[in-house]
Amino acid sequence: YHIVRPGKDNVEWDDFLIALPEREHLASFSKEVPLFIRYLKVVTDKEGRQAAFLAFLERAKSGLVVESDVFISTEELLALMWKNGYSDSERNAIQFTFPGDYKFHYPELSVLFDLTEEDTYKFCMRMRMENSHIGELDHSMVKRQGFIRDHWLTFGVGIVIFKYFPFFNYYFGVKVFGTSMWCYTMWTGLNRFIARTCRRNEYMAAQKTAADVMQGEDKIVHSMRRFANDAKCVEYLGTFKEDTESKISTYRAALAQKMQQDLSERALKQLQAIYTFEAGMGSAMQELVVVEAAASFKEKFPKEKALQDKAFTSAVKSLSGASITAADCPVASHFESAFKSLQGVDLATIKGNAKGTLPERVAFSQQAKETEFKQTFMVTGAEAAEVKSLASQAKSGEGYDFAKLSPEASARLEALYTSINAKVGYAMPDLVAKPIPQTSDPAANTYIEQVNAKLVAAASTLRQARLTAFVSAF
Repeated sequence: YHIVRPGKDNVEWDDFLIALPEREHLASFSKEVPLFIRYLKVVTDKEGRQAAFLAFLERAKSGLVVESDVFISTEELLALMWKNGYSDSERNAIQFTFPGDYKFHYPELSVLFDLTEEDTYKFCMRMRMENSHIGELDHSMVKRQGFIRDHWLTFGVGIVIFKYFPFFNYYFGVKVFGTSMWCYTMWTGLNRFIARTCRRNEYMAAQKTAADVMQGEDKIVHSMRRFANDAKCVEYLGTFKEDTESKISTYRAALAQKMQQDLSERALKQLQAIYTFEAGMGSAMQELVVVEAAASFKEKFPKEKALQDKAFTSAVKSLSGASITAADCPVASHFESAFKSLQGVDLATIKGNAKGTLPERVAFSQQAKETEFKQTFMVTGAEAAEVKSLASQAKSGEGYDFAKLSPEASARLEALYTSINAKVGYAMPDLVAKPIPQTSDPAANTYIEQVNAKLVAAASTLRQARLTAFVSAF
């Protein structure tokens, strides 16, 4: 009888009961089995067959390659389980896990029921043949090979037979019959090529259409997710004012606490730096006295004849083995007199001199350290005068208008604000509000522009108040 099925590339449909196909004649495909793998994991864990599960998982990792029509359906499997005495819970597990149109191919049955694949293959084929199943066969394996050979064998046999009949001359045999056979051969080959190309293009177009449909559905779902919480907007807006006020108050308290913490931390670090500097000055004083005394001796020795004579006398006594006192040694006597010269001396009242006496040298170094301390931790008169000068330029009535300053003067005032606050150990709060970026909605952009304008105005007001408080301190 004539079998009608949808055309498929390299597939021929036939009744398995009539065709009795061999295994290599069956059409195969790659099957994705995520649902079966999850169910198999539960079954093998319960039965202690983890090795079988891992082997099947490795086999099906890139798709389970099976013959497309060697299977039993879900209903057939449930009926077989009932006949073989499986419990209701086991049959319900299959029924509620797999859809009714699911096809259990023989590798799945083999690993699920711990049977050999050869047995499950034969059983599935018998079930399909009993149902006179019309399945897919590999056309390249079942088609008759060598159609050109058959055509020209027919031509040769026809010529041999027809030459014994009257009126079948050379012209008819070679020209008419031969040309007709040539045309039929070419038509057969071209028809197969065109049919294969059309089926392939149709399959690719169907796949592309399916992919486009899936992509479109994914985009629709993605767009719908954006509006998933729209129903809650009215509920949120009902409590928006109360929530905002509570959060603003909490934010203000947290901001004040953070500023207090930063201020305390910055002041503590500044005090630690001052303590470290003063401790370093005290520890360096002893070394400074010794170094300056040695430097003064090196300067005086080449110039004073008395020191040279004393050194010569001390050397002679040392060579003669006589005892040498501190008064006889020019170095010891110089250091002793230098140290005595520091007793009762107020270094703060002595004018420093890098080439003078030891007190003057020590006073010079001490005053240099004090100058460095003032430059590092104190506001200098030059800085205060510069702040006053810039403030006078921004003076406007009873207050200040810092917008009148030139860009260079404004930048210099900001630099002075930063450096002076750093010297005195004041932590400056960072309250910079970033502008909101634009969106694709024109109506929303109008509101965003208004908010950004408010942010700019708030930043300008904050800067005005900050600089006014700064310059007023001078």
